[in-house]
Amino acid sequence: MMVLPGMAANPFFVRPGFGELPVGSVTAFAGALGAPDSTSAPTTVTPTDYTTNPVEAWGWMACDGRSLATQQYPELFAVLGYVYGGSGDQFLIPDYRGYFLRGIGTGTNNDPDISSRTVPPGGQGDSSGVGSIQSFAMETHEHTYSSAPAPSASSPSGTAAGAPSVTSTLTTGGPVPGTGQTTPVLVSQYETRPINVYVNYIIKFTYGLVPLVR
Repeated sequence: MMVLPGMAANPFFVRPGFGELPVGSVTAFAGALGAPDSTSAPTTVTPTDYTTNPVEAWGWMACDGRSLATQQYPELFAVLGYVYGGSGDQFLIPDYRGYFLRGIGTGTNNDPDISSRTVPPGGQGDSSGVGSIQSFAMETHEHTYSSAPAPSASSPSGTAAGAPSVTSTLTTGGPVPGTGQTTPVLVSQYETRPINVYVNYIIKFTYGLVPLVR
């Protein structure tokens, strides 16, 4: 068996010390985890070939919604149960691809639309609890922009009745690109979003170090 520097002679189960993240912890990973496949549904997997993904050798896996066997991943199953889906001897891990994460808002008014949350597809959790999903939205708002009214009709003598004046118009339709804006307004027909960067969310699935070969 291949042993990494610092690993004990028997790396199968090394109990965590103080400061060790608990199983079920999620963190952002800045490295690549292989080509993502967002088109196919999660499938049942067997224990990973750990030589192809060093992250999993250290007890982490991508939050990609995969289905795992309860007996092969008992520590993670004890934390997640069927919150994210599954039944019997299979359970699903969270699928955080393309999502922003948000702290649970029960007991506060920090999520005023908490009633719009739903459980993950196939999940058995609480619609307002950990793992629940909320679609995108934009708070009701208005924007003022400058616009010129239509030119006045000409007088019978052929002279203009008067030059139109600029008026201030209030719209509830959001910012209008190029209409009275000093800089272009970046809009998307698909979503409302802040500036962001892609990372891989990974989840801790075991306390013990995992062997690099089967």
